[in-house]
Amino acid sequence: MTNDPTSSEPTLGVRRFVEAYRAIRLEQGFASNDPAFAERLPFRDATGKNRQVWRTRAIHYVFIRAALALLLRTERVLDLGAGNGWLARRLAPRHRVTAVDIDNGATGLGAITDSRVGRLCGEIDRLPLRSGVFDVVIAAASVHYSADPLGVLAEIARVLRPRGVLILADSPVYQNATARDRAWERTRSYYEETGHPELAQRYRGLTRPELRDCPTFRFFTLSPGFERWQSAFERLRGKEVGVRLPVLLGLRR
Repeated sequence: MTNDPTSSEPTLGVRRFVEAYRAIRLEQGFASNDPAFAERLPFRDATGKNRQVWRTRAIHYVFIRAALALLLRTERVLDLGAGNGWLARRLAPRHRVTAVDIDNGATGLGAITDSRVGRLCGEIDRLPLRSGVFDVVIAAASVHYSADPLGVLAEIARVLRPRGVLILADSPVYQNATARDRAWERTRSYYEETGHPELAQRYRGLTRPELRDCPTFRFFTLSPGFERWQSAFERLRGKEVGVRLPVLLGLRR
C-alpha cells in the first residue's frame, strides 16, 4: 500500500464535504491541527472538550486489541475511516496497517507520521482496493458516515479475505428504522444550524434488525455499547435503551 495520502484524488463534492466536516470537528474538539492531539488518543483528549467520549473509546480500544490478540490471522489490517490515524498508529507495531479516509489533510491522513502505516485517500463505500486483501477490517466510528451503511458492509466484505473479520465499533445502532429516522432528523437539524445541512446526507446509522439479517456478516457482541453506565441498569429493569455504540465482531459469511 502507498504512503502517499493523495493517491486517490477525491471528487469536488467529497472535498466540499471534507472542508465542512473538518471545520465542525475542529470547533467541536474532535479534530486538531496539533500533531500531538492524535498521538495521545484515545487515552488523553488534549482539547479537553470530549473527555467522556474518549474514555469510552479508550475502553473500546482495549476490546479491539483483545479481539486482535485472540484471532488467528491478523497480519493485514485495514483501518476504515481512520481520521487522524490514532488507531492505525497504535496497531502498526504488530500489524501491517492501511489507513483509509477521505480527509487527506492535517486533521486526517496527513497527521499520520508513522512510516509503517499505509495511507490511502478514498470513500468508505467505494474503496479503491483490490478484493480479498485484508485479514481484518476495523471500522471505528466510521460506518455511519454513509447514506448506505449496508453498502459499506458489503464493500468491507469484498476487501476481506475468505473467513476474514470485521471489528465494528462506535457507530450508532438503533432499535429499529423509526428510531434511526428520528435520530437522522435531529442530525439534519443540527447540521442546518451549523450552516451545513448537506452533511446529513452522509450520515445514517444501522439498526439491530439490519445487523441480525446482514447478508455479508454474522455479528457477535464484544461490548453492548451503552451510552451511559446507568443504561445497563435500566436495561436490567426492562426499560428499552435507545441508541447504542457497541463493539461488534463480524465474521464474513
